[in-house]
Amino acid sequence: MKFERSRGSPHHFLAQLVGGWAGTTRTSLEPGGLPSHAKTQGSVQLILEGRFAIYLYQSASEAEAEHGMFIFGYNTTLDQYEASWLDSLHNNTAIMHCVGGPKENGFFVLGTYPATDGGPDWSWRTEVQLIDKDSLNLTAYNMSPEGGEAKAIETVLKRIK
Repeated sequence: MKFERSRGSPHHFLAQLVGGWAGTTRTSLEPGGLPSHAKTQGSVQLILEGRFAIYLYQSASEAEAEHGMFIFGYNTTLDQYEASWLDSLHNNTAIMHCVGGPKENGFFVLGTYPATDGGPDWSWRTEVQLIDKDSLNLTAYNMSPEGGEAKAIETVLKRIK
């Protein structure tokens, strides 16, 4: 599939996300634990003639400021979504590379990160869903090497008008 921004293409979907967004992020550091709540603000911009989107955001977790970026796009050669997460809280100095596929009104990507105790890598699945033209949800799940899964982050955003 060649690069295109026609109606219905993955790149047309990326264009629908452009703009300012604000809302709340719930972060659960432990499965089943009480999540912390923080205000989140960010923006989505298209880059490289609409081939990719970048979500720049700022929030806080347990009163610690957090800044980050989520760069994502659709690889027409491999027919898959691809993304990279960078942030000041979770990833330290690492870049998490992710790949995935379409999902109703959005997409999902899956990446891995090393365990801090030297054990096997954990997985991280991010789901992006455009609920309507002014509502965007980003939900991330932490997945243990044994296969257990727990919601880690849920960001519910509204378009800033």
